[in-house]
Amino acid sequence: METSGYTTQIRDGLFDPSPRDSIFRVKAAVADELAALDDTARIRSTDFFNHTFAPDFVLTWPDKAERHVFLRMSYDLNALVEDVALIDSHDPFIFGLTPNEGTEKDSRIDGAVEESGAMFAEPDALERLIDRKKTDSTANMLSNAIAQGGRGTFIGNEAVEFASVVSRGFEAASDVKAAGTAEAISEIEERLGGPQAWRMNRVLQAVWEGSEGPLMLFPGKADLSGRLNIESLRYLVTYMRTDDPEFWKRVGRGLKMADLEHLDFAASRPNIERLIKANLDILSARAMVLVDDPLGVGEIDRESKFSWDIRERRLTFEAPGFFAFIGATKKDLESVRKTTANPVAVSTFVDRAEKAELAEVTLHSGSEVFILKHEDGAIDTHRLVGVSGQFDGPSEVTQAIATSSSGRVTVDLTAMSGTGQTRSKIRLADLLVTATPLLRDLPYEDTEALNHYLAYEVDHGGVTLDVPDDEESLVDDGVAGGAEPDDEDE
Repeated sequence: METSGYTTQIRDGLFDPSPRDSIFRVKAAVADELAALDDTARIRSTDFFNHTFAPDFVLTWPDKAERHVFLRMSYDLNALVEDVALIDSHDPFIFGLTPNEGTEKDSRIDGAVEESGAMFAEPDALERLIDRKKTDSTANMLSNAIAQGGRGTFIGNEAVEFASVVSRGFEAASDVKAAGTAEAISEIEERLGGPQAWRMNRVLQAVWEGSEGPLMLFPGKADLSGRLNIESLRYLVTYMRTDDPEFWKRVGRGLKMADLEHLDFAASRPNIERLIKANLDILSARAMVLVDDPLGVGEIDRESKFSWDIRERRLTFEAPGFFAFIGATKKDLESVRKTTANPVAVSTFVDRAEKAELAEVTLHSGSEVFILKHEDGAIDTHRLVGVSGQFDGPSEVTQAIATSSSGRVTVDLTAMSGTGQTRSKIRLADLLVTATPLLRDLPYEDTEALNHYLAYEVDHGGVTLDVPDDEESLVDDGVAGGAEPDDEDE
């Protein structure tokens, strides 16, 4: 059997004539291979080596999961059977340091680990799976699942064969083909422990449903919650490696903005941004607050002009010189930091509103207030300039209502906020594209880049946007500054 990489390092370490150096080299090579198998695991080496009761390594994960790894010196079936019976550890991971010298696997290996929920794996089998991760995005998720909850044996090509079945299962689910999906589900349930099997199957279900597969025909135990839950979503964005927008769209059809606030952007930003981009046509938001960021904190780490992040436990849209907090309801943003702003001169506002479709504008001049409305169309900004000239003193714009493709947005220039009007189902992208240019002076190229970054195509397949179920938001999310809502919003 040809070996390379980690397998060779382990074998060379075993033949080191110095016992101390041999142990050091073997454990270092194994630790490197475990890290390559799952880079999210924290790997702690113990002071033991090839001990019957004490583990050689302890793997832990951010979700508090833990697994003990036991190294074994030889491919001795009798010793292995005895060791499994003696190990006082839940779901032990037994790492065989020397490969099977025979041409076929002895079936007694499976029986030795089956009853305890243990996993026995050889370095070469895991190394082949690690190599597959370079070309198969599904293998990244699977390698984590195997590290945390693999069970049974992984010898020779068994790990990559498992990965092949699961990869074909994802393809089958995306094509709504029951046979290939069912084969993957069967392998997952046989090869993985309960929590890991459930998560992988839940992601398969999300692909199936995202491809408009009927839930009642899903060939596995279906999760009836109606959407990908937070645990499965975290798992997906952490371990999936694909930039295919159709995949992220299929799994994100039930996505809500609140789900995003539970994700680790620092660890999984590329996938999270792909998920958001692919689902801008269904993600909705009620309110935004724009905050100046003159120092550009975090801007240097961004690969593009715009990005998404989490600040103060709220989703934010990041841009050069500013960022915007996003809320599913207006009430969500009551506690976030705000930028103090002044009313905007009419001439400045007219420049900002060049491409806006304005339904209403509120002008202030001293103690005078004038509200200009257009019932059937957009306000002509030349008309706005003319009206402002009727004041005795200078006039300023404090508030405006602009129309987006998914509803009207109230823009409060004194509060630096944008709010979807009552009962409006404003898409997140529309809220930002409509309100941001009215709240802040943007260079032409930034405005164009903003529109491009937030562009989406509407899915006409009967998708219903997320509507806040907070009754209070339906009362006070209408028009800032105390103005009455339009009749159509009442």
